[in-house]
Amino acid sequence: ASLADEGGIFDTNSYWKSMIPALLRAVAVATMNKQYSKIAEQLSEWENHETLVDHENSLILKRLLFETFDAYIILFYLAIYERNITMLRAELVGAFNVDSLRRLFTESILPYIKRRFANKKSSGKSKKKDDDLADTSSDGVLTVEAGLDEYDQFDDYIEMLIQFGYVTLFASAYPLASFIAIFGNICESRSDAWKLGHLYRMPNPVRRSDIGTWKLALRVMVWTSALTNCFLFAFTSNQMQQWLPS
Repeated sequence: ASLADEGGIFDTNSYWKSMIPALLRAVAVATMNKQYSKIAEQLSEWENHETLVDHENSLILKRLLFETFDAYIILFYLAIYERNITMLRAELVGAFNVDSLRRLFTESILPYIKRRFANKKSSGKSKKKDDDLADTSSDGVLTVEAGLDEYDQFDDYIEMLIQFGYVTLFASAYPLASFIAIFGNICESRSDAWKLGHLYRMPNPVRRSDIGTWKLALRVMVWTSALTNCFLFAFTSNQMQQWLPS
């Protein structure tokens, strides 16, 4: 706690110093999620589900519970146990903004940089070959695309779900989050389209009747957000006293 005092490394009065804990938390959460994804995949394999849909739903449920716990546990602690709306708002602003920048960097900028380095290496090797042997047919295009990374839609789904939780679960603490999310989603829709067209292998089309487990997760989050915002209104903040002073 002393580190957050005035002049400390995590000084809450300084915008940049107060962002350091949010950055450290984002790195720790991303590292744990990456490691747990491997564990969840192995557990789902051991369960030996009868269909691919059952396997995917089991994997989604495991990763969803773990990653939502990582994202929201500190916010629920500040909202319910500490009942400190100021600290909740500061933590929410830092987590929301850092997460938005992290998604942009890890999904588009970093893969683009890695792809550029890979293209330079491949172009350097191709110069040593005879130009007449260069493959300009459609097979060459397919070979290039086969060398791209495989697209995993789970990351995009979970990021939208986490963002939806930041906006709805604690809406009364950070009302501006919804407007920032709209702007961020417009930018991310274009970056995702560019990412799918240039950085990742074309995914196999699969016909589905709905979005499966994600629909249930969104429904649960909507009902939970009604409860959390009523709690914030009544107990964590002084909004209820302002509306009902008597």
